[in-house]
Amino acid sequence: MFTGPRQVEVRDQVVPAPGAEDIVVKALYSGISAGTEMNVYRGVAPQWHYERDPETGLFRTAGTPQWSYPLAYGYASVGRIIEIGPAVPRNGNLAVGDLVYTYTAHAAQTVVRWTDAVPLAPLSDPRAGVFLANLNTALNGVLDARPGFGDVVVVSGLGVIGLLLTQLLRRTGVALLVGADVIESRRNLAKELGADMVLNPLEESVAERVRSITDNRGADVVVEVSGSTTGLNEAIRTVGYGAKVVVLSWYGEDLSAVNLAGEFHHNRPRLISSQVGGINFELGPLWPIERRKALATKLLAEVELEPLITHEFPLEEAAKAYAMIDEKSDDVVQCLLSYTP
Repeated sequence: MFTGPRQVEVRDQVVPAPGAEDIVVKALYSGISAGTEMNVYRGVAPQWHYERDPETGLFRTAGTPQWSYPLAYGYASVGRIIEIGPAVPRNGNLAVGDLVYTYTAHAAQTVVRWTDAVPLAPLSDPRAGVFLANLNTALNGVLDARPGFGDVVVVSGLGVIGLLLTQLLRRTGVALLVGADVIESRRNLAKELGADMVLNPLEESVAERVRSITDNRGADVVVEVSGSTTGLNEAIRTVGYGAKVVVLSWYGEDLSAVNLAGEFHHNRPRLISSQVGGINFELGPLWPIERRKALATKLLAEVELEPLITHEFPLEEAAKAYAMIDEKSDDVVQCLLSYTP
């Protein structure tokens, strides 16, 4: 439970009785998101301060904020079914003992409607299952970027999403894939996972280096997942005339320093929001969200995930895990919480 900004407690609660269409899942692992979830942990997510109007889609200061403390949060839990309600279809898709993914808060046991659980194929390491939401997000970024054969693509920010993007973009036929991050271990990992070149933005201008290797054209696409104003500004500078900046980051910081005067004004880049709740409308009716989810689930067994898991804590030490991620330890990529067998 988040009990205040940067405050975490592990509490005992009674598990609600399952309904006829529910399943009960005993957790094995859950993943802490270093992007979205840390904005919630730090108390800077807009839902702490604003209410989102479901009709207009606008955040407004009037009314009651969408969230209040204490709040149970999380959305990357993997576990096994231990009970199935009598009205759950017995069509072979779900059975006691099956491994499933649920978009539920960090908890040792949870009750969900059967349609809200994602069946997972047997995994040699069930920890890989926690990356399903991350893969959906990364895949959504690729579908929004739609890189062409021979394109130059830059991934700005090499955390979990950036490293997954590196692997997915490598499959698309891009000519040059560049990763940028200030942390050396993440740059090294990106190279191992398919990046042709990695750059340290603290040591050189990404925009100028990319110009130097593209006859001054700039990148065809920059996928921005650094979560920082500096990264967004450099992404705008890095793309070529009329090219795309695909933004997956959920910025928790003040964006008053975003520069829309120079390259943005003169080079006409296209800024594209790639929030995972929607899908690129240009893909048309053949790409509903369900198709993307199915592909992401299949990719769990195809991409390299084990190297991304750098830390694991038992649930009882959740506060320690969050504090470590918050301090931006250079060796953290994906941190897991584990549950008593």
